[in-house]
Amino acid sequence: MDMAALAEPLTVKISSKRQITIPAKIYEGAGFRDYALCTWIDKGMLLQPLDVEDEDVTVDILRYLIEEGYEGEDLIAQYQEMKKKIIPLKAKLDQAERDIAEGRVDSYENMRARVREKYGF
Repeated sequence: MDMAALAEPLTVKISSKRQITIPAKIYEGAGFRDYALCTWIDKGMLLQPLDVEDEDVTVDILRYLIEEGYEGEDLIAQYQEMKKKIIPLKAKLDQAERDIAEGRVDSYENMRARVREKYGF
């Protein structure tokens, strides 16, 4: 989609439940998926696509940054920096569950016995 077409003002209806519908051509052209970042700017509200790998982690990061007083472009920049430093816990838990299911993890008792045998404890 031509980015100039995305720059044109567009009127959208707000439902009785305070929801808006992003027209399909705008939604796809701008790269929206499941989440959007809403930021207040001088002239109103800025709505941007937000790529979320782990919803809980992202929400926690954003809440923390907002409590710290970040807003606008500073909020986005700080979020991007902080997101790089956080390892998604869900992915680690999923890997741990696969390791257990596939026998790559042993019980504490067995590991302790191997350590005693190997090192004489």
